[in-house]
Amino acid sequence: MSTSTTEREIHRTRAAIDVDAPAESVHRALTDVAGWPVLYPWIAHTEVVAQEGLDDTVKFWAVRPGPEGGLRIWTSTRTVDPAALRMEFTQQGSVGPISELGGTWDFVPLPGGGCRVESGHWFTTEADPADTAGELDRHGGLQMRTLKAQTEHPTALTSDVVRVQDSTVAEGTVAQVHARLLGALPPRVGEESAWFGTADGVPAVQIEHGGHTLVQKLLTPPGPATQYRRRWRLTGAPDGVRVTVDVLAVATEGHGLVRERAVADVRAALASAGQR
Repeated sequence: MSTSTTEREIHRTRAAIDVDAPAESVHRALTDVAGWPVLYPWIAHTEVVAQEGLDDTVKFWAVRPGPEGGLRIWTSTRTVDPAALRMEFTQQGSVGPISELGGTWDFVPLPGGGCRVESGHWFTTEADPADTAGELDRHGGLQMRTLKAQTEHPTALTSDVVRVQDSTVAEGTVAQVHARLLGALPPRVGEESAWFGTADGVPAVQIEHGGHTLVQKLLTPPGPATQYRRRWRLTGAPDGVRVTVDVLAVATEGHGLVRERAVADVRAALASAGQR
């Protein structure tokens, strides 16, 4: 770790890993945040809240991996450049001991078809910078190792993924249907956008976004699934509210059983919205 001093003390970390997959596909996996709940098991949900050209703003909800546990929510602005195989980001606001955070990710093609993934992060902190750098290195190492494992595995981001979606029209306004669905989830305290609870007899994280999206990710997925998430999205319709429900699951075996459960789950989730 090296440091430099301007108006505030900036600390830097760097990391790299070789991946036996094309640079273009690894860059795409990292920058396609809609796929992060599959790529990274600890990510519960992502939302692109603004986008213009190569620039976007993304909100993330995550269950912190490791012994710390808990929920982490943050927003980042990004510049994603597929031609240069590069991503730059800046985190908005402070999270934990980190006051400011930003950095770059580069994907360098290697002879033989693989690539080297290189990250460089800068941060400011009110805590001991060595401790903060250590936490960044631990999480960054996990992020890189997971990216490597997922992109080197030929089916991890494709045929292992089960998606089921359907929609219906429910009576009432968006606010009324949203309140009905929220009331069917484990209760939250206050107005947090994410909270823990118990669903289907197992721990789950619930997420509310914008008055139109609800997400529930089971932290102990029903076997043989290895990940399991449901989502409701609400939009106004001429004769009520269009409710779209999708289930996202990951399974390395038993795909038929997982899909059957997901289909039944989507039907039940639509019914909870109050079909016309």
